Amino acid sequence: MIGVVGLSHKSAPVSIREKFALTKEEYTDLSQTILKDKNIDELVIISTCNRTELYFTAEECCSPGAFHILFHFLKAHIQEEDAIESHFYKYETQSAVSHLFHVISGLESMVLGEYQIVSQVKEAINHAEEIGSAGKILTRLFYKALETGKQVRTKTALSSGAFSVSYAAVEKCNSIFEQLPDKKILLIGAGETGELVIKNLAKKGCQNIIVSNRTMSKAEELAGRFGGSALNFKELQTGIREADIVVSSITCKKPLITPDMLSAENTNKQTVFIDLGVPRNIDPKVADIENIALYNVDDLKEVVAQNMEKKKTYISTAEKIIKKKAHEYADWLSVQNLSPAIQNIIMGVHEINTSELEVFRKFHNEEEFQNMEKYGKHIAEKLVKSMIKNLKAISDNGRKTEYIKVINDLFSPTHE
Repeated sequence: MIGVVGLSHKSAPVSIREKFALTKEEYTDLSQTILKDKNIDELVIISTCNRTELYFTAEECCSPGAFHILFHFLKAHIQEEDAIESHFYKYETQSAVSHLFHVISGLESMVLGEYQIVSQVKEAINHAEEIGSAGKILTRLFYKALETGKQVRTKTALSSGAFSVSYAAVEKCNSIFEQLPDKKILLIGAGETGELVIKNLAKKGCQNIIVSNRTMSKAEELAGRFGGSALNFKELQTGIREADIVVSSITCKKPLITPDMLSAENTNKQTVFIDLGVPRNIDPKVADIENIALYNVDDLKEVVAQNMEKKKTYISTAEKIIKKKAHEYADWLSVQNLSPAIQNIIMGVHEINTSELEVFRKFHNEEEFQNMEKYGKHIAEKLVKSMIKNLKAISDNGRKTEYIKVINDLFSPTHE
């Protein structure tokens, strides 16, 4: 079976999602730990600010057992025994495939059609291939997903307009400040999200932008492209106190910005903090300080909702593409799954037929043998045809691999 266990902005608040946000090192460690369980064959993990999803294959395990294994390791990862299952969704076989294709197409994103998910999915499968956690089945699935996402964006205008949470963050600031270009803006983080933020700020005419990053050279390079300036990460506290708007999008396990970093004189002017990090970059208690407004990724849903109505017309076209691509993958998968089992059935039945004919031949003349040989071939072919038909039916055309495993065990050649 192919399965997925995941949580997203639709199923869990940021306070839960941040517990399962994975760094590259944690991705590797969790993957290697899970794959030590003999029941899980392949694994690819997607971890973004809005979702964490574990795609897996399990040939020899029933679906309830496989999902139980995944939840066991997820609980161990966050070192909690709480009932986390209520925040997660789980899909198997064709539903899991369809879900991934919806994700890559931007249909499951907070901002409908956002493009950033494409690079995140590419990064997930590339890393899985590097560490050896993805095999033939999931590698093919993820490359088919990328193909699907590309076609959806080519055939529709889903990615036009508000194509990321970064856009929504800038729109939020624009709705708060009448003269946004006049404001002093501090951008913390020079990664992909930070780059999208500064691009959208530049489109609004903002020029007083300061970029701060752990690696100073990256901050200088990004700021330089948009006419901004760079701030040494060690001077971050000063930059925060002087800014009218602070947008943070870095990877950190504990809050980077805390209430004690904000001086008393800072409270006499309005300051907006936008936290795009998961885990959160800014301590929620910052919102309790006078004249400070704090927004995290979940607070941007209003801005996103305004942009969604005009894009809903493209969804039906996207759904048709996804359905077609999912069927193409299912056809490929069924061939991979069923072919060995079918060959084992054919070989197994014909071996029994041949063996029994040899015994029959010892006690009958040539004419009787030839008649029996013809009849035996006829019976064997009918039996094979019936068994293959039943195999396809009970295995959902090769999608339920646990049934195929039983057939392979029954008909695989024995070695004495």
